[in-house]
Amino acid sequence: MFKRDDWMFGVLAIVIGAIALVAIAPLAGVKTMDPAGPTAFPRIIAWMMIAIGVLHIIGSLLVMKKEGGDGKKKKKKMLPVVLISVASLAYYFLLMPVGYLVMTPLLVAAVMLSVGERRPGKVITTAICSAAVLFIAFYYGLGVSLPLGVLEPLFW
Repeated sequence: MFKRDDWMFGVLAIVIGAIALVAIAPLAGVKTMDPAGPTAFPRIIAWMMIAIGVLHIIGSLLVMKKEGGDGKKKKKKMLPVVLISVASLAYYFLLMPVGYLVMTPLLVAAVMLSVGERRPGKVITTAICSAAVLFIAFYYGLGVSLPLGVLEPLFW
């Protein structure tokens, strides 16, 4: 039932559940017609996510213990996860000062390179086109205020 790499999903589920609990905390004081309040259902879902995450981590650990394992294979599988996480953190911190149109193609290219795509033409084309399509859809189509960063003078 469980697989060796299910611990990653478990950690993600716990993090999402915890974020949901923090996000709904300010709603606890809101008065509604429902006697359970506005946070009852989201709180149940968040705790279920955390419980599912814990089950996946335990199941994954049991499978790893049963199968044994070699460190090289495990490190090779973890490398894309680490690289994508680092690229996402850099994106988060540099998005406002540098801007969406510069950072998003870099993030897309980093993710593609992390998962093994090595054809430069495909990486560059996909990164630029996906960022452009998303920018046009959100900035012009939906009116979302995206950070322009260093390119802001071009938009005024």
